[in-house]
Amino acid sequence: MSTEDKKQGATEFEHEVALKVYIDALLLEPDEIEASPEQVVPIAEPVEAITATELKVEAKLEATVVETRVADKAIPANVSPVPASSETVEYLLFKVAGFLTLSVPLARLNGIVKWSGEITPIPGHADWFLGLISNRGRQVKVIDIAKFVIPENHKSRQAVEAKREFKHLLLVGGGRYGLACDELGQVLKLTSEKIRWRDDRSRRPWLAGTIIEQMSALLDVDSFIEMLKDGVLLDEVP
Repeated sequence: MSTEDKKQGATEFEHEVALKVYIDALLLEPDEIEASPEQVVPIAEPVEAITATELKVEAKLEATVVETRVADKAIPANVSPVPASSETVEYLLFKVAGFLTLSVPLARLNGIVKWSGEITPIPGHADWFLGLISNRGRQVKVIDIAKFVIPENHKSRQAVEAKREFKHLLLVGGGRYGLACDELGQVLKLTSEKIRWRDDRSRRPWLAGTIIEQMSALLDVDSFIEMLKDGVLLDEVP
């Protein structure tokens, strides 16, 4: 293996580790870690190579991006209520960026279509807005949900680009939006106590919580759609 190949391999590995660290931090936020000291957060073995200084810089960049996105904008008011503890709800798991597992309430999906690759790009928009597809006579705005989740300035973005392999679109918002995903997972029937719900939704209002056993980020579809409709994150898309 040449020196150049080794350097490229090391860079790709660094980006993957950075992505893993960010995902772990997303699923188990600092206040939740302190509240549950027995919780072991799965982290890639080479993570010790990342210095505290690097993590602080990345956290600062992430905070800057989030603040820029929501500056002078209202946080969506219609945060979905937490289901009653005795109520069983079905959730669909799906994967993006190779190994990031997300989930949505099955009742909030309007359909699932296969990824055809026949998409009309719209230049000049956010990189996670992939473009438009036509589905049953309707123009569907396609969202790269992995890039939506990972801040634009985070170095793990390159790992997202390298690992994505779109196969399906999850239709939400009355079929107006399609979430691009790599792999469909199982459908889980869960009661409320199986989910770590977020109390503070002032940041990332689209993130309802974490399905504990699968360590899956649970999307609040209603809040996500409201953010798009209200222009909090998608000013350029009608």
